[in-house]
Amino acid sequence: MPFEFGRPFGVPGDAAFQLAVLRSALSLLEASSGPVLRDYPTEAPRAEDDGAWACPLPPSALPEGTTDAERLQQRLLGELRRLRPWYDESVRGTGRTAFGVSGVEPGAMDAVALMLCAVAMGEVPPTPDGAAVAMPALIRFLADDLKAFYFEAAAAQPATRPPSAGELSHWLFRETVLGGVLYDARDALLSAEDAQLQLIGRFLVPAVFGRRA
Repeated sequence: MPFEFGRPFGVPGDAAFQLAVLRSALSLLEASSGPVLRDYPTEAPRAEDDGAWACPLPPSALPEGTTDAERLQQRLLGELRRLRPWYDESVRGTGRTAFGVSGVEPGAMDAVALMLCAVAMGEVPPTPDGAAVAMPALIRFLADDLKAFYFEAAAAQPATRPPSAGELSHWLFRETVLGGVLYDARDALLSAEDAQLQLIGRFLVPAVFGRRA
């Protein structure tokens, strides 16, 4: 693809290229009829590769649980709390966040994490107050909120270059506790008898990461 997924204007910081793309897009309004679908003639530049991007996470200080469910919950909550300062830094720097499609406030991230853990263990928790939709459709929104939290927290960490969308996704699904929870939740929903649960399960993990590493 000429433009990396998630970067319709090219790499961050390239103002000249971004302005050219914007002008080209606005010029489509001059067409005498539509709809208009036109390829951009220039391939988007790629960010300089200053080595492999990584998102280091310090060890968790939370105690281990005594059951499989408790251990999973503690591991995910520990990961969330280690990323929370970077998420807060991202929100301060940008003034916005993509967290919130579920209707659950950012302050209730622990509750979102516990609900996804329950789904991964084969349960469908009750719909929380203020949710945008009811369970089980809410499961997808909860997953999207935590993905947004992780992506924003990771991108806010100091690095020699900003991570690409592919690097962020690879990190989330291959290196984090949340990635494992999403795989488990997907497998649990796909094995359910309810067709709606099966449909939701198909959206939790992108097809490119369909199989566990």
